[in-house]
Amino acid sequence: MKKLNIIAISTFLFLMFSLTSCQKKWIDTSMNQNPDAITDAPVATLLPAIEVNMGFALGGNDAVGITSMFVQYSFGTSNQAATMGGYNIRPADMTNFWASMYSQAGMMGTRIMMQKASVDQAPIYEGISKVLMAIYLGNTTDLWGDVPYSEAFQGAANLQPKYDKAQDLYDTVQGMLTSAISYLQQPASGTDASLSSSDYFFGGDANAWLKVAWALKARYTLRLSNVNTNWATDVISIIESAPLMSSNSDNMALNFGTSPTANNPIYMYEEQRAGYISNNKGFFAMLADDSLDVGDGTYMGDPRSLIYQQPAGTSQYAGLYYGQKDSPTVFMTYAEEMFIAAEAYHAAGNYTKAMDYFVKGMTASIDMFKGKDATYDANADAWLAAKLATYTGGADSPSLQDILDQKYVALYMQTEAYNDYRRTGYPNLTPLNAAGIPDRFPYSQDELNYNKNTPTTTIYNKLFWAK
Repeated sequence: MKKLNIIAISTFLFLMFSLTSCQKKWIDTSMNQNPDAITDAPVATLLPAIEVNMGFALGGNDAVGITSMFVQYSFGTSNQAATMGGYNIRPADMTNFWASMYSQAGMMGTRIMMQKASVDQAPIYEGISKVLMAIYLGNTTDLWGDVPYSEAFQGAANLQPKYDKAQDLYDTVQGMLTSAISYLQQPASGTDASLSSSDYFFGGDANAWLKVAWALKARYTLRLSNVNTNWATDVISIIESAPLMSSNSDNMALNFGTSPTANNPIYMYEEQRAGYISNNKGFFAMLADDSLDVGDGTYMGDPRSLIYQQPAGTSQYAGLYYGQKDSPTVFMTYAEEMFIAAEAYHAAGNYTKAMDYFVKGMTASIDMFKGKDATYDANADAWLAAKLATYTGGADSPSLQDILDQKYVALYMQTEAYNDYRRTGYPNLTPLNAAGIPDRFPYSQDELNYNKNTPTTTIYNKLFWAK
């Protein structure tokens, strides 16, 4: 995975061609007649802009920062972060985030890339575009519920698209991934050769994208564990028949750079709004309490606290791995896939297999952060061995809660932890006030103002798959 070196170009594309899912009634539709519009750009130009926008939109504060406060990795200390961390999140807070998801560097551009890749007979580009659309759409419906899709992206032809049901959108996401898998297994075309430089995630490695597509199918199958009685069987079928991620080198992560225009979005937030967000003391106390003998009678809490905690004298609340200039934004990991498998086998009563995948998940998480801190490197393996020795491999060791608690620690600064909490109620969190942890994001103020089809909801209306 390459460091980003054309952030400025991709940001320019995003700003130049940004559109929301339903343009405002007061917009002069002649403004849409842009001779340089992104619809005329080749797929090799579209892809990096779409990937970078995904890194900023889904890896930045609007998604990761807010949900990290909800699941108590972090704490809103002052200003707007304190307000949102205290569950007072408003439609106006969502306007830019919603627009970036539906922009021509977001879902609209991804749809255009899907169409152009089909016309160009570029199957790997088409497969990648479908995986990216599944991620965009999956995250959008997981945060908001019902959202526009089937009637979206039409510009002036339909300024008020209908909101598709979240249940239907899950079928769309799974269908998108199934189609992506088919395309990613086809021989590459001449157009696909440009992926070596245009694809920031995997440099056009179709096998890497194929593994991600299957991992996402497992994730979105797991999400329906409360409404699909066959979910465990369906996940196990994927685990036993599909190409799986085999190490952290398969992680889907967008690497940022050290130049000012190429910095990680969480780092940018930390620097521009220093002190707004800090570490959540409860989370780090939990890590410290998991104290085990790492040799010679020396006890140490979960060593990942060394990686996750805010370095002294800095504003980098996201820590050494997620909060630095060149930190990655992460969309799917080997560790997550292993924990998905562990939960499925546990639900199916195969506790030996559940233990096997639980061990793989914990090991992957520990290995992921090596090389960032000398004390961590010296003690992480010993702590892991001591921790794994506390489990016997039976129904209650690890228990379902054990699996989900360790997955929660592994998913630090990833929105998937918020999804798991809403789906299962784990980890056991104490809300900051009587209203409780929000069940969803509010719709964008622009949608409420200009699209009559926007549903009437509160942030405490549960999604159809939630517990």
